[in-house]
Amino acid sequence: MIVKLILTLCVVMLLNAPDAVAFEATPEQDQLVEQGVAFYDDEEFAKAKAILFPLAKAGHAKAMNYIGLLHYGTSVFPNNPKIECDWYERAANAGYPNAMYNMSICFDGNGRPNDPEIDKQWLQKAANHGVVDAMINLAWLDKDAGEEYRVWMNKAVKHGSVYAKVSLKLQGYEQDVPNVHIQDTLCVYIRILLFDGGFHLCD
Repeated sequence: MIVKLILTLCVVMLLNAPDAVAFEATPEQDQLVEQGVAFYDDEEFAKAKAILFPLAKAGHAKAMNYIGLLHYGTSVFPNNPKIECDWYERAANAGYPNAMYNMSICFDGNGRPNDPEIDKQWLQKAANHGVVDAMINLAWLDKDAGEEYRVWMNKAVKHGSVYAKVSLKLQGYEQDVPNVHIQDTLCVYIRILLFDGGFHLCD
């Protein structure tokens, strides 16, 4: 009887407990994260982990995304696609746009079951938050380079994508991008298409 009463009281307390307070980073924490990101970019992964991991565990969205990245191709964490995607998911649910894009990659069968619909949903979330790579990937889901392709590539152009400008011109939408320069086209052909570089290399 006493045990039942205690359990009932616990349930009541949980139901009436205030909602968890969302993590709000201080300027100092944001600055620390940027230092960690700089170490990540310089491939000093141990230093990046030392800075980013405590902040990720505390709930900093950008730090969580980078802890996910550190689970791929580095020696500071075992390569584990599921755990990698767990971190992306936490960061994405906390509102970090690049993590939303990374979640779309997870549902290509990398850490999550292959699911094109969920993949596309994450792409759309990322694109709606301004992630250019997500816009470009959504564009290429339109295999005929039709209206969906045109809409998303034009959004990418508005966000400064040279690749999207050149792509629209090559697909016959010159009226959308009248200011494509020859150096833009050469850059896209050589740095992105020929050498399989990232979409941002010519921006």
